[in-house]
Amino acid sequence: MRTTGSSTHSVPGAVPESGEHDTPLQRLRWLLSDVLVTTPGLRSLALVSTDGLPLVTADENCPSEQLATLAAGLTGLASGLSDLLAYGGLQRTVITLDEGTLILMSVDRTACLTAYTSADCDLSVAAYQLARLVERAGHVLTTQLRDELRAAPGQEAHR
Repeated sequence: MRTTGSSTHSVPGAVPESGEHDTPLQRLRWLLSDVLVTTPGLRSLALVSTDGLPLVTADENCPSEQLATLAAGLTGLASGLSDLLAYGGLQRTVITLDEGTLILMSVDRTACLTAYTSADCDLSVAAYQLARLVERAGHVLTTQLRDELRAAPGQEAHR
């Protein structure tokens, strides 16, 4: 059994029991934690706003404020390139480093998933899991939830 933050997973990928994750914030945190636990090589995962605010992290060790700042800059640059070339909306940005990879995947124009992996992570598996998470979390990530997350002082780093 692996514990990430306040979420405990006894069966990876299992659906939480009724009442266990009643609020949209709790459901979103559970979804992030589930992807982190079940994707080999994924080191950290956070949902951040494209204007540089950390929203929700899957684990307490995630440097969410720094990742949110980097994600805002990188997403802005990539979106600018996409606009310049008229290639449509930004879907993902991948930065490969010696010891791992940073993946930014757009949820919508205001938020993106930010994940970093180990060097031996199968990026096709990680990208697939992140794309599934975007599909699964779309209904959870509402304007009301974003407002709730931004309004909660001192709660940005780990929710």
